[in-house]
Amino acid sequence: YATGEAELEPGLNLIIGSNGQGKTSLLEAIYCLSALASHRTSSPSAMVRHGAERAVVQAVGVVANRQIGVDAEIGRTGGIRVRVDKQLQTRKSRSRSPVSVLFSPEDLAMVKGGPEERRRFLDNAAARVRPLAAADRMDFERALRQRNGALRAARANPRQIDHLEIWSEQVAVTGAAVVRHRLAVLAQLEPPVHRRYLELASDQPPELVYRATWAEGELPEDPAEIAGMLRRALSKSQSTDLERATTSVGPHRDDLRILLAGSDARVYASQGEQRTIALSLRLAERDTIAEEHGEHPVLLLDDVFSELDDHRRHQLSQLVAITGQTVATATSAESLPIWSAQLMVVEEGRLRRVG
Repeated sequence: YATGEAELEPGLNLIIGSNGQGKTSLLEAIYCLSALASHRTSSPSAMVRHGAERAVVQAVGVVANRQIGVDAEIGRTGGIRVRVDKQLQTRKSRSRSPVSVLFSPEDLAMVKGGPEERRRFLDNAAARVRPLAAADRMDFERALRQRNGALRAARANPRQIDHLEIWSEQVAVTGAAVVRHRLAVLAQLEPPVHRRYLELASDQPPELVYRATWAEGELPEDPAEIAGMLRRALSKSQSTDLERATTSVGPHRDDLRILLAGSDARVYASQGEQRTIALSLRLAERDTIAEEHGEHPVLLLDDVFSELDDHRRHQLSQLVAITGQTVATATSAESLPIWSAQLMVVEEGRLRRVG
């Protein structure tokens, strides 16, 4: 977009356009205002239009019955700066700003992909409903980097083993906090995941199981007990870790197993079932945030309707049309059994309201 403006209505806003015309870029701009990042790229420069030095996104929204202004500036160099009512936002310090939840075709990796995709989903969901989750995860990642550095140093010089013990303790303590956040948000997510899956598919819902190979039996709720388990696991793995110069056990290796009829959904679920599970996870994330904040996040659906069968398409359209605000993209409005509050067409980066 060289420039563009859209006034979104409550309910379902449907954005129609051929591939490559700017539908996903519009969702990316909205998502950036609340997530302080893109869902598509880790490089801010990739979000800047060719030939420009920066991109600017400005929005007016309502949070807790109060109108606020949100501004994002994305530089070709220098990253993303987001302000809410002119107050600069950071990942550790954020004012109350509009929240969005985005489902994109890439979300299928939450079911089909490796454990890192499911860990990322849990960590991001926890950060949105538990105030300390993001900071605790950053502390853990720092401790893990330091421990890996201490492993390399101790392998080269055994006298450095004391430093390794210090960072092993930090990994145990901060890792326990990360695991506790994951377990807590998983307990919040599981009921709405079941409900949303049944609404979309009318089949047996998936089972979500947190898997930590280092745990001694079932994980406890007390972070101190979790830290004790981690401490013992790190001690047992120390010789192996020294050989490999990396930490082989801990929350960074955990997984969220998704079972359908008792079997691993990654292997045994059909493409349609996997897509419905991924969509149910995002809808459950939205439900959980709504319960915590008292209002629904903006739901962003990138080209989801075309990948669903008629029944699931109809069920999803009914769900999103009556709850909060949704912005959905599609290549065509034909045969979509949906009612929308607003229909817009995008062509070559230009938006046009229809009707």
